[in-house]
Amino acid sequence: MKIIYTIHALKRLRERKFSKNTIKECIENPLKIISEDNIKRVIKKLNDKLLIVFYKIENGTFIVITAYTTSKVEKYLR
Repeated sequence: MKIIYTIHALKRLRERKFSKNTIKECIENPLKIISEDNIKRVIKKLNDKLLIVFYKIENGTFIVITAYTTSKVEKYLR
């Protein structure tokens, strides 16, 4: 699986202290997948919060757009 990161995504990973392995794990084994046009939002439990990763696929390559955590578990897992 080839994954590349936008500049925005790399900034957010540094700010939020996410590793690329954590992002890859979320993409490979999500708890929930939401597709909107060509953008996918994947959700995975991360301790007591949820990790949410936005990405798109172009020519077989996963392009990570952004990632963040939220404590609003019920909102995202309905």
